[in-house]
Amino acid sequence: MSSELHDLSERWFQAWLERDATTVERLAADDYIYVAPNGAILDRQAILAIIRSPRYRLDHGRRTEVVVRAVGHEAAVVRHSYEGAGSFEGTSFTDDQQSVMVWEKQAGEWRLVMEQCSFSGK
Repeated sequence: MSSELHDLSERWFQAWLERDATTVERLAADDYIYVAPNGAILDRQAILAIIRSPRYRLDHGRRTEVVVRAVGHEAAVVRHSYEGAGSFEGTSFTDDQQSVMVWEKQAGEWRLVMEQCSFSGK
């Protein structure tokens, strides 16, 4: 399970770097929620609108310190550090975050159900 979820979380990350909305849509659960570092809560449709937006761009990104922890047989938490930069709707951003992803097995497939990012504070 650990290597499978490590690979899936990496696929999610690469999909964002490559603006691959199809992969993000496939991996996100129907009730997926993203909690941004500023506390904003975005649902699946809002996240898909961002990645599909021509005004969204990631210039670079890097994950480190990836840790996968199973929570029973049907769920897992993936924790990692993330640094990256890009722009959205004409505003540049730089990310230095700690992130937690919650994955759940649904109908035999792993789906990302929740993601929360916090500013690293480094």
